[in-house]
Amino acid sequence: MPDVVLHLGDHQSDAEDLSYAFENIKFYSVTGNCDFSPETSDFYTLLLGGTRIFMTHGHLYGVKSGLERLLAKGKQANAQIILFGHTHQQMLKQQDEIWIMNPGSFSRCGYGLIETDGEAFQCSLHRSDE
Repeated sequence: MPDVVLHLGDHQSDAEDLSYAFENIKFYSVTGNCDFSPETSDFYTLLLGGTRIFMTHGHLYGVKSGLERLLAKGKQANAQIILFGHTHQQMLKQQDEIWIMNPGSFSRCGYGLIETDGEAFQCSLHRSDE
């Protein structure tokens, strides 16, 4: 069972339903281009286990055309990891010493996992059927 769930937008109601079902897990979520929740932000920067994470859906940063704007925003936030969705395609790469991850869509392909011990972290991608 994870300690924290990060939901990267679209179907905000799924994240809300899960947060009610798993009250002992902390949920963070951002608004996607298919969401209409004024209570949820378009991006969020958080510190988890000593790791600084910038999370967004990605549509406001043109991620379907490239990652330059997203990377610039992540650098501005001093992020070690940038998380985004929108394309629904899994991707994990390191650029300019920052890890960039799109976990994909759980129902279509899979999920991402970030493990941290308070000093170091590791990012990985997994298939939904694992």
